[in-house]
Amino acid sequence: MAWSGLTAAPTRPTSHVDSEKDKSLHGNLPVQSNAQSGAPLDPEKGIQPSPQRDAKSNSSTASPSKDRPVALDWDGPEDPLNPHNWSLARKWFQTYTISGIALVGTFASSVFTPGIEAAATELKSTDLIATLAFSIYQLGLAFGGPFAAPLSETFGRRPVIFISLPIFALFILGTGFAPNMAALIVLRFFAGFFAAPSLSMGSGTLSDIWPPEKRSGPMSLYVATPFFGPALGPLLGAAVTQTQGWRWTSWLILFFTVVLVIAPAPFYIESYKPILLRQRAKKRNLPLPRSPTEGMSLPKVVKTYVSKTLTRPMHMLLTEPIVATFNAYSAFNFGLLYAFFAAFPYVFKAQYGFDSLSTGLTFLGVGAGVIIGTICIVVFSKGYYQPHVRQAVSNEEPTPAFATSRLTPETRLPLAMVGGPCITIGLFLFGWSTAYRVHWIVPTIAEAFFGFGNMLVFMACMMYITDTYGPLYSASAMASNAILRYILGGTFPLFAVQLFRGLGPQWACTLLGCLSVVGACVPFGLARFGERIRKRSGYKRDG
Repeated sequence: MAWSGLTAAPTRPTSHVDSEKDKSLHGNLPVQSNAQSGAPLDPEKGIQPSPQRDAKSNSSTASPSKDRPVALDWDGPEDPLNPHNWSLARKWFQTYTISGIALVGTFASSVFTPGIEAAATELKSTDLIATLAFSIYQLGLAFGGPFAAPLSETFGRRPVIFISLPIFALFILGTGFAPNMAALIVLRFFAGFFAAPSLSMGSGTLSDIWPPEKRSGPMSLYVATPFFGPALGPLLGAAVTQTQGWRWTSWLILFFTVVLVIAPAPFYIESYKPILLRQRAKKRNLPLPRSPTEGMSLPKVVKTYVSKTLTRPMHMLLTEPIVATFNAYSAFNFGLLYAFFAAFPYVFKAQYGFDSLSTGLTFLGVGAGVIIGTICIVVFSKGYYQPHVRQAVSNEEPTPAFATSRLTPETRLPLAMVGGPCITIGLFLFGWSTAYRVHWIVPTIAEAFFGFGNMLVFMACMMYITDTYGPLYSASAMASNAILRYILGGTFPLFAVQLFRGLGPQWACTLLGCLSVVGACVPFGLARFGERIRKRSGYKRDG
């Protein structure tokens, strides 16, 4: 059996186009299959024909009452239950809530940065161990993220938020009372672990409620928050650490959790299509489709979830050149972002005599770059990509081979082609301007170049992979991206200060800048060889 055909429940919401196709073939009835048919299932192609099922469908003795639907669907294009038909206010409220979760989850990772030295002193530990307490949160995000898909597919989006985030808040509360460094490290790891599921299901939630042609703005807002949250953390963390002590960084996280997550959570409603349709079918006393794990023993259920959440993402990361190269590049950029949280306080203190609050203000350069990058992504989508899609549709151009998008996935790459060189420029400009103590505004501008480029590369990576592999397999590919991203985000800070202290900021950034040049070649290589690589993929979705 091919690896790409292994277990996993379908996650792609049925579009209006798919719904209309079903109606044209089957009237207003959902596609039916006998519960005992045993027809093989491809998660993205649906039920495949089998001789036994065909025989039963033609048999006059078959009892329709015993049939169970293969899948449930909306009552029609205007079905009010469909999140695509929700009011604009409801859609933006859901978008605000899920973006707030992403902001809090990543803000919690960096707000502790200004308190590293203070915590090490109070808890009688070393700066390196205290830095581990900072970076261990990212490792928690890496290990907790893969559980998002099976939990949300089994229980829905809303229960994941209601269960995981209160536990996250309890562990954050514990960090504020940690009696020693070991306790602080363990508590921050589990805080990251329980923040990860809600943080990781954001893009899927936005896909639930926004149709593709209206998704660029909300998706850009959501993608910006994991970059803007860490940029805001060092500033606010420095403010409370200087005036109240490092433990107040925990209370600051709890404040944002209550305002941005806990308060709106009761008004957050379920958006996952299979859960909504199953709930309605139960109210109507209609037969339900077989669930992905129905009839399985507990060991079989665990095996299914493990193969879907861990095995396939790791297999794609090791065997798919597109996934390996693009994910490695975006993860390297993410690791640099967190390395800077540890290194910048040292650099600005040594070169400019800045205290932690002044250094925190310079991180706003990263935030400004992220905001500018978000605007550019929206402009690119509305001014370049969408007009080309409309032109392709009007000209009835054939869909590209070995892809799931209306245009070739390579159409997404100009964002990364611009973003990659900006990251390199930012690294060289920061290193050499700080080494010669040029006015502090110059390295702050360099941070803006880095934030801008990082945002563009990550967005291009996400959209290119989605267009290449389709909703299901791209979820596995992006799961491997998240694991790799947060592992590097957790390990880079552990050697960042030593790197900048040993080589000096100019040569440390020169080394990192040269590595970023290699990464910046990735989108150009995919633009030239992308279709050839997709043709040889074990997960190709067409052709």
